[in-house]
Amino acid sequence: MKIRTKTWLAVTAATGLALGGISPALAAGTAGPTEHTDMGVTGDAVMDHLQEISDISTSHSDEGFRALGTPGYEEAVEYVEQTLEATGAFDVERQAFDVDDQTFGDVAVSVDGEDLEVTPASYTEGTEQPLTDLPVALPIDDDYSDLDGGQLGCESSDFDASAEGALVLVARGVCSFGEKTQAATDAGAAAVILYNNDTSAPDEALNATLGERVENGAPTVGVSYNAGNDLLTKIEGAVEEEPLLADFTLETEYTTQTTWNVIAETKAGDHDNVQMFGAHLDGVPEGPGANDNGSGSAALLASAEALAKQPTEADNAIRFGWWAAEEVGLVGSTHYVESLGESELSKVKSYMNFDMIGSDNYIVGTLDSDGSDVPIPDGVNVPEGSAELEEIFTDYFADIDQPNVGTDFSGRSDYQAFIDNGIPASGLFSGADGTKTEQEAEWFGGTVGDNHDTNYHQPSDTIENVSKESVDIFAPAIGYAVHTLAYDLSEAPAPTDPPSTPPTDPPTETPTETPTETPTDDPTQAPDERSLSIDPKTIDQDDFVGERGVQVAATGCTPDTTATMTVDPQNGKIEEFEQTATADADSVAKFGVRGLDESKVATYVGAYEVTVDCEGGDPLTGSFEVLAADGDGPGAGGGGGDLPRTGNEALPLVISAGALIVLGVGMTMGARRRKA
Repeated sequence: MKIRTKTWLAVTAATGLALGGISPALAAGTAGPTEHTDMGVTGDAVMDHLQEISDISTSHSDEGFRALGTPGYEEAVEYVEQTLEATGAFDVERQAFDVDDQTFGDVAVSVDGEDLEVTPASYTEGTEQPLTDLPVALPIDDDYSDLDGGQLGCESSDFDASAEGALVLVARGVCSFGEKTQAATDAGAAAVILYNNDTSAPDEALNATLGERVENGAPTVGVSYNAGNDLLTKIEGAVEEEPLLADFTLETEYTTQTTWNVIAETKAGDHDNVQMFGAHLDGVPEGPGANDNGSGSAALLASAEALAKQPTEADNAIRFGWWAAEEVGLVGSTHYVESLGESELSKVKSYMNFDMIGSDNYIVGTLDSDGSDVPIPDGVNVPEGSAELEEIFTDYFADIDQPNVGTDFSGRSDYQAFIDNGIPASGLFSGADGTKTEQEAEWFGGTVGDNHDTNYHQPSDTIENVSKESVDIFAPAIGYAVHTLAYDLSEAPAPTDPPSTPPTDPPTETPTETPTETPTDDPTQAPDERSLSIDPKTIDQDDFVGERGVQVAATGCTPDTTATMTVDPQNGKIEEFEQTATADADSVAKFGVRGLDESKVATYVGAYEVTVDCEGGDPLTGSFEVLAADGDGPGAGGGGGDLPRTGNEALPLVISAGALIVLGVGMTMGARRRKA
């Protein structure tokens, strides 16, 4: 494990135009951000939403809390929708779909008269009646100590005739659990035990999911590494004349439940360039799921509210997803990705996942998409760009001297469907059933040897057991990531040109020893605190379509209030327009205007009257003039132009009069630096 240190990441804009319509249009914008921020997202804001989600869950404790198909989940969906709609900044959609819901009755497995501690696999079939006196068999393998080869049971050919009608023991690894059950079923097995391959956590139960139902599949359960290895030793030691016998009962029932994802996308931003953030909203029926995953869901809500309050609109569309049915096999996120056609899928440029950020024995974990801390498991796809997404977090933590560690990039949460479809992904994770190491305790505190979340999937996963300290670390990091992917940074306005005539040196005349006139007690005139600066006041048409254009600054506005600029073109070719900006702490509201379409530059020639109305006094007025490059004054040049725009290179744009702005986002990075 390493403490990540700062690298450099820049999000840049690639801008193009698609022109339409006949009449020219004018667009205005305030200067976009010049640096990325956490948007003021705090742990307190997250905890406020988490309290609401927790209250919903606990109020339905007798109905399965917030699990699939419960009234608690539906109420949580309604809370998310209402919160988002109240901002006015998002288009909110509830995506309905059906899920096979599974409940279990009696589950009992014994071998040679000894009961095993087993966990039924999600989507397993059940036994119509208890299976008794089953022979216990292994796949074919030369070395059962290496957790490799035929003992993985990935193909039906990994079994011989001994599997027919038997309970078979199969190791985890390489292929999916569903493939293992299918292979054993094809070989004629009556039932399957899957055992964990994690020797570092030998007593950790194996909660397997088959992904989907295996038609006429052998009933399947999971056990820990120790339980599986002990059973392996017994099977190998049994004599042929006295094989081990097992009893196997697994009662299960399937019902169909309708559930919902909640999808919210900013009304602003380039909708062909979507940056996506997600968290699952459902929980397990055993507990209220405050940390898993009320915490991630609440963090998305706090970040969405903060984004809606930003002074400028997002350059790139931000899409949030609250997923259903994660706890029964990543069903909601998988359904969503599969529901996107090729065209819509291509618009999603990145995905960030937040599944648990308030674990009581927490770590500060990033999904280790470059494999630098945790090797990428075999078969896991890592789309190009995933490492750069992780660096958003590692750079952020480096800036605030916050230690952090890479965690498994294994596809075990809702990012799996995205990476399987080539969408780069990253995210944050405070830990679940992993065990805290001495190094982690040194960096993050907590108890060595305990699980990172000691309440994982238990009734004790309540808001009282969520670590506020952990949430305080993760909340602004998530806000920072949203801001980073939402905005293309703009450069600070260039300074005005220096005076054309520098002061003489030395002065042209030696001053007299005494002033020529005794000053009055009071100044003759109070300084003018309100003013309007327009720079330049005359500009060549070619310069007007340059990067800088005309900069407008209104001084004397009440800080943190809204100023409105109105521009009234006098050339008869462009309509009057207005735009707003927020006055900064120095009482200055800044605007800018420049031409966008170089091919119709002559359209912009003429005078423009400017009025800025802001709190603190009377409206401020001024003007500027665009001069023809080959003429002597206003009015020179042709007509029929298109689309001026205001602001500098990265300003948000307002679409009008048939003009379409298409923005693209790309990421560039420099050398990556780390310190141990």
